[in-house]
Amino acid sequence: MHFRHLFQFVLSFVVICSCVAAAPGGEPTPPKANFDLMEFLRSVPVVHRFVPLPIPTSDLSRPSSCTVALLPVIEDVEALEFENRTAPDTRGLLPAMARALETFQHLVMSAGGSVEIKSGYRPEAYQAHLQAVWYKWKELRYNRQPGCQDLRAEVNDEFSRHNLLATQKPVSSSDHTRGLAFDAAVFMPHNAVKKKRRVSLDRLCREAGIQRPDVRRDPVHFKLGLAVPVARRRG
Repeated sequence: MHFRHLFQFVLSFVVICSCVAAAPGGEPTPPKANFDLMEFLRSVPVVHRFVPLPIPTSDLSRPSSCTVALLPVIEDVEALEFENRTAPDTRGLLPAMARALETFQHLVMSAGGSVEIKSGYRPEAYQAHLQAVWYKWKELRYNRQPGCQDLRAEVNDEFSRHNLLATQKPVSSSDHTRGLAFDAAVFMPHNAVKKKRRVSLDRLCREAGIQRPDVRRDPVHFKLGLAVPVARRRG
């Protein structure tokens, strides 16, 4: 700081202290423990007339705002309830789908495997939310704009929490919204046998009356394989 600026700074400080001391009001207020002189001087307009104060480093390094729109807020009550669930909804499946799922779980376990349900019935409004998350994840996937990284992290968390797949976009009208499908992570032993015969996952699916319509792009998706009349969902 040049000598002239230093002199102006000290003069300004003396003037301010004199004004504060001369103000009525009895006992002076003791200073706060974490008193910041520079912040105090910035808050006094008269100081800026005598000496320019340095700009805080945080203001200089603050990233520009993100140009990507935020995720739409969930407003539907049922969709919001599903967003806060800690377990998938299988009670909303059609009765035939629920029976097929129960049979499938029994067949897999009898062959030494296991079934972990990831998703079951989903209302249309909640399906629309999953679709929005997928599109937003795709939009931000390779975004390196500094101001967008918080949003990118939030969307990545949503994408992972909902077990979404990069290869499978959630469609508007889904087997899940009709109560005709579930998503599951299925473990099968390498040499799974049933009644002394080797069995495959797809064979157990056929025995249970379900199928995997797109094994390559969506291997965790199982749907009812037999034509059934549309009935009121349970729950």
